[in-house]
Amino acid sequence: MENAQASFRRWLLPAGAAAIAAIAGLVLGPIGRDDSHLGRAVLAALAVLLLALRAAVPAQLRRGCHAALVALAVTGWLNYYQFDARVVGGINDYTDVAYYYTNSKYLDELGYDGLYAGMLLCDDERGAPRTRHIATIRDLRNDQLIRTAEGVLHGRVLKRSFTPERWDAFCHDSVFFLDRIGKKSLAENFFVDHGYNPPPTWTLFGGNLAARVAVEQVVWVCRVDMLLIAAMLGVIGWAFGTEVGLWASLFYAVTFSGRWPILGMAILRFDWVAALAVGYALYYRQRLGTAAAMMAFAAWNRVFPAIFFWGWLVDAVRATAREGRIPRPHLRFVAVATLVSALMVGGAALQYGPQTLADSAHHLRLHNQSFSSHRVGLAAVMVYRGETTREEINQHGGMSLKERQVQAMMPWLRGLAVLLLAFIAAYGWKTGKPGYELIPLLVLPLYCATTPQVNYYNFRVLLVCWHGLHLDRRSHRWMLALLFVVEVVAQTSHVAGLDRYTVNTWSSIVLGVYLLVLASWMGMEMKRSPITAS
Repeated sequence: MENAQASFRRWLLPAGAAAIAAIAGLVLGPIGRDDSHLGRAVLAALAVLLLALRAAVPAQLRRGCHAALVALAVTGWLNYYQFDARVVGGINDYTDVAYYYTNSKYLDELGYDGLYAGMLLCDDERGAPRTRHIATIRDLRNDQLIRTAEGVLHGRVLKRSFTPERWDAFCHDSVFFLDRIGKKSLAENFFVDHGYNPPPTWTLFGGNLAARVAVEQVVWVCRVDMLLIAAMLGVIGWAFGTEVGLWASLFYAVTFSGRWPILGMAILRFDWVAALAVGYALYYRQRLGTAAAMMAFAAWNRVFPAIFFWGWLVDAVRATAREGRIPRPHLRFVAVATLVSALMVGGAALQYGPQTLADSAHHLRLHNQSFSSHRVGLAAVMVYRGETTREEINQHGGMSLKERQVQAMMPWLRGLAVLLLAFIAAYGWKTGKPGYELIPLLVLPLYCATTPQVNYYNFRVLLVCWHGLHLDRRSHRWMLALLFVVEVVAQTSHVAGLDRYTVNTWSSIVLGVYLLVLASWMGMEMKRSPITAS
């Protein structure tokens, strides 16, 4: 009874804070998207303030800080959806859904280069009411811009790979999306982006899911992501503790990486990060078999998460050197990761054919060579010339020049990433840190070696969990605060109307400061650590 009463008192204040935040949100009512971004900036700034207060208040008053964190997290999600039930239940941008639903459902016929040509022809066959105004599109075969008429010709060749029934079904689905995307967006964004990029190992899940749901019901497919992220946050709370789960929830609600696509308005766009974070939580809990399954799923789902296996590898090699044999948990990790990889790659090859795997790799290389205003990383910082508007960017040669400059510097940036991999290995070997302390550090080489779109940087939730585990240490509080400062910079610069390239580059600069602090901290940890693997 006493334990129950103590538990009730412990949760009474946070529950009250959550209720007050929810009621206040209902009273506030719907807000605009830019107001929502301003709200995210304010919430991120309040997170920084709360971290400072957490260190300043006596331990007996920490319950108040916990209640404030609950209130921020609840308000964060209400603000994320603009305090509007219609945003929660609808889709305000069909672009990403169109790519993922249509191309995954018809991958056999479209491959990785037929989506735009096929959709153009579908619209052309009904008189081109949605695409007549479009002058150029991107040719997904070589990533070059071509005249729309050439795209229609490509579509006629492509149509031969369809049966009449499949072509009618494809056009039905294509028209559904074309009629829901604005004409300006179709011309300036939809047909000049880079189309469909997930590997067949993703399509094995996403494509089969799309094939079983009529396009008119696609909103329900999009809801799967919401369930996955809710489950992810629940597992984080279970594995690392409630406070860490709340910090992760707040971060996810305020990060600029969550601006597009909005959670619940895309098809399995967040399954990889959910799997990666759950795998990390399970690794912390020493459930290495299930951790391996989750991490392997994330790796084959989006490729680049494979780098996080480096943290496990350092841990496994060090443990093997210490014990003189490969420990059984690490053997289990290898076995499960191999099994999941074989099932995913084998299943994709059986359903779509081995050539599709090769085509996917080629298409992914083309996509990775491109550079846009949505990219983040060290390369984005290196080509920045202080621009804040598109006019200033064009005065400095435009994004095409920046793309060529980024491509030219990638060999030495990848060399730097290799050095950082070695640095992380040396850090793990010297300090004896367990694998769960090493896995989040892989953001260091990723920042150097790649320039992904900003939406992929939600994997920083791993860093939030890691810092959250050690909030009693000042260094971790400051580094977690820096992660929220990145979001303050991103959201405020976006609200100020700066060019998207500027927004993401400023974010990259502050993130680079965070990573420099992180690397310096690792160096100091190595210097004062007497521990070795032997």
